[in-house]
Amino acid sequence: MAAPMGEQRGSGRLDALLVSHLPNVRYLCGFTGSNGLLLLTASNATLFTDGRYREQAAQEVTAIGAARVVIPARGDLWKAAAARLRPSARVGIEGNHVTLAQRQRFLQHWAGSAARLRNASGGIEAQRAVKDPTEVAAIRRAVELASSVFLPTVAQLRPGMPETEAAGRLEFALRQAGGEGLSFDTIVAAGPRSALVHGSPSHAPLPQRGFVVMDYGVILGGYVSDMTRTVHAGRPDARARAVYATVLEAQAAAVAAVRPGAACAAVDRAARKIITKAGWGRQFPHSTGHGVGLEIHEAPRIAATASDTLVAGQVITIEPGVYIPGWGGVRIEDVVLVTAHGAEVLTPSTKEMLSF
Repeated sequence: MAAPMGEQRGSGRLDALLVSHLPNVRYLCGFTGSNGLLLLTASNATLFTDGRYREQAAQEVTAIGAARVVIPARGDLWKAAAARLRPSARVGIEGNHVTLAQRQRFLQHWAGSAARLRNASGGIEAQRAVKDPTEVAAIRRAVELASSVFLPTVAQLRPGMPETEAAGRLEFALRQAGGEGLSFDTIVAAGPRSALVHGSPSHAPLPQRGFVVMDYGVILGGYVSDMTRTVHAGRPDARARAVYATVLEAQAAAVAAVRPGAACAAVDRAARKIITKAGWGRQFPHSTGHGVGLEIHEAPRIAATASDTLVAGQVITIEPGVYIPGWGGVRIEDVVLVTAHGAEVLTPSTKEMLSF
């Protein structure tokens, strides 16, 4: 998957591109280490890393063919890259991911001027937004692994169990099933705390009666999953059933709106319309979804302010919610593939309202 040289989004024509954001490095050359800088020109590609990754880089850097791997003597990747660029080159850097110190280090050792640097942020991310079949298969496996532990974990929940224990049981199950890591910090929030959109697990006990939001994901083959299910402790009352039904209807409406060419804002609007009609519009404070892939938040954004349109091959989440302070909240989230003619929900877990 080679990055296009020449025109980059917002940067004009480039002679070289320095890729420092590690997910982009992995996407382009396969390297998974924690320290790497990829230099791309029209004729070659060079990965700079340190001695810890000598063998690993030799094994992994195959995705762009004859890429060279360079281990600088003192581990100064930016200095080593600067030495390979002519002063007249127009060099793109990922401004959104480069620190001021890294930029200064590069300029200190490059004979060119700062005026010849271009911000090339977003170009590789735009490529990554559309997944190839291999990537879709990797995401599907991660989604299915995460889904496989949901019902067994719910079966272990008991009123009085701390949220931290519930999260730990979930995470242990993910590891037992073969997960390489967590997509993000697991969210388990129960009772009134389920009204927290991103409620980190606390020592608060699961209630005798009330919602429990479980938002989690797993990494498999480098690709992430993301799912949310909301279950109920005890028998739900009429209000709980009404809120849950509204969120489920909103989620289904948004999924039905997913198709190539659909405006991301329109997909968000489909969910928001249902929740607003039910009277809880102000209790839905976040966007309806986001892209997933090598990172948990990728393009496109499924939001009211989004300007993008969907493209076949994109993989997104659909996750509306309602959060009522002092009472509780509900969120339901699936991973969805944009297909040639519509959408495929990849998350197989039931969305029936479950109680324990």
